[in-house]
Amino acid sequence: MSAGNPHGLPRTALAWLTNGTVRGGGVQGRYGWQKIATVATNPGMYQGGFLYEPTGANPYLVLAIGGSLHLVAVEDPLTTVNLSALYGLTNPPTEPMGYFTQAEEFLVFQPGDTLTLPLFWDGVTLKRSNGINGNLSGPNVSQLPAATCMAYHAGRIWYAQDRIYTAGDIARGAAGTAPYARRDSVVCVTENPLAFGGDGFSVPTNAGGIRALTFPANLDTALGQGPLLIGTRKTVYSLTVPVSRTDWTAATDNQPLQVVAQIKWGPVNDRSVTHVNGDVFYQTIEPGVRSLAFARRSYGQWANVPISNNVRRIVRRNDRALLRFASGINWDNRLWQTALPEQTDIGVVHRAMVIMDFDPLSSLEEQLPPIWEGSYEGLGVLQLFEGDFGGLQRAFAAIVSETGAIEVWELTREGLFENGDNRITWGFESPAFTWADSIGELELKKLVGAEMYFDRVFGTARITVEYRPDSHACWILWHEFEVCSARSSAEDPWETDHTGVYPEQPYAATYQPHKALPHPPAPCVAGANRPANIGLQFQVRVTVKGCLRIRSLFLFAEHFERQAYYGQTC
Repeated sequence: MSAGNPHGLPRTALAWLTNGTVRGGGVQGRYGWQKIATVATNPGMYQGGFLYEPTGANPYLVLAIGGSLHLVAVEDPLTTVNLSALYGLTNPPTEPMGYFTQAEEFLVFQPGDTLTLPLFWDGVTLKRSNGINGNLSGPNVSQLPAATCMAYHAGRIWYAQDRIYTAGDIARGAAGTAPYARRDSVVCVTENPLAFGGDGFSVPTNAGGIRALTFPANLDTALGQGPLLIGTRKTVYSLTVPVSRTDWTAATDNQPLQVVAQIKWGPVNDRSVTHVNGDVFYQTIEPGVRSLAFARRSYGQWANVPISNNVRRIVRRNDRALLRFASGINWDNRLWQTALPEQTDIGVVHRAMVIMDFDPLSSLEEQLPPIWEGSYEGLGVLQLFEGDFGGLQRAFAAIVSETGAIEVWELTREGLFENGDNRITWGFESPAFTWADSIGELELKKLVGAEMYFDRVFGTARITVEYRPDSHACWILWHEFEVCSARSSAEDPWETDHTGVYPEQPYAATYQPHKALPHPPAPCVAGANRPANIGLQFQVRVTVKGCLRIRSLFLFAEHFERQAYYGQTC
């Protein structure tokens, strides 16, 4: 996929794809998304969210909006509870970004202003941290201070304060209490002398503030975790952390050691950091998506480029000042990263998402490389979430609706229509066809027609076909038409009386193996001084509103006999 260079693509590739997929062959629209709940109709500032995993139950969302924490169930009965109002614990309402992490059953929320102490939610009770106060035990024991990004790594909560990062107590430590089997020690700060003294590890001044704490997966280790990764705007650092409390305080050679993991282009935030097997993907301030493993592998080369140049049409338009609100997930064997951020009164809304498919068409015999699937559009996304529901992977988006409400929508793998019975609008741009093997790449051609082959037609689909010659900047309307397939006996055109259809029978999707397009219109192209259907190469854009799959697109052209000095002007 390369919209910037369509004439350099093979005929089986696409120059661009919007709201569509090529997984499994052919081109079709993405699956539909469904609204689950309205969280707030007159909301304040959206500050962040987390998909919380309680003990012995399925996950649910916790969203920070206008200084309050809202519990949002994503399963029946789809209830919404204002936890802050219930427990009388609110936070600064206008802080633009808060930070979450979960350690054991404890969800930790940092309001983000670096002054307000964090909140702890254990699935039953919401509490405010005691802060670091010097107490090593008792009801007022020292707990996590105000901070920004966090990570639960090697049994401890690591937290960042500008350029300093450190860790709290290990799980099941001495500061824990019996009702929680001492698991609540993870929110305490009594064991680490550096943390207890308000000190910690630091990154160099020129690296900037810490924007993300995370870790890659690592096989054949005690916890399945690699080293702690500390991401700043410029650099990614790595810290090897001892697992046990004994190792932490033993000989000098067991002490944590910070090294440089990636010398340039760190993550913009923790929300965009996405784990895929042993790799870590994230967005950078030089707009683009990067892979830590790919960047490290390319270290000995001259260029350190993002992996997102195929979707540069989108990412190069990202507002750099708003990239710190980016969000990403790994779901449905795809990498999802938000794009086109826009500041609103409710928060930073993303008008698109760029999608990388890790499994376009694979089998045991052949494994194809991942591909970018262009952009998905249609919702004003605040943040993306994904989680495990008893073995079923589900994904959600907190969005701003057209009326200004904050809603939660589910991203699906099977819905053919959007939020009920609404058709999805999707489309693609073809490569530039040159007919080099029959007419000659540098010979003029006359575009005379096209044929299309459809299957998986379900309902009514409206199709618009446009074309452009050579490097023409504008698309020229070629043809508009509809393809229809009854979805049930109530829609069957052969039924004479639809009012009496009983019982209503569902129909399967059908196909149309041949659709011929008429000769294209041929307005004069200014500058080229010739009709639009005469050129060296032609590119097609197809827009579909509805459900079908395009299996093939054939363009037909004739050799155009050019006379001597054709097109010469004075």
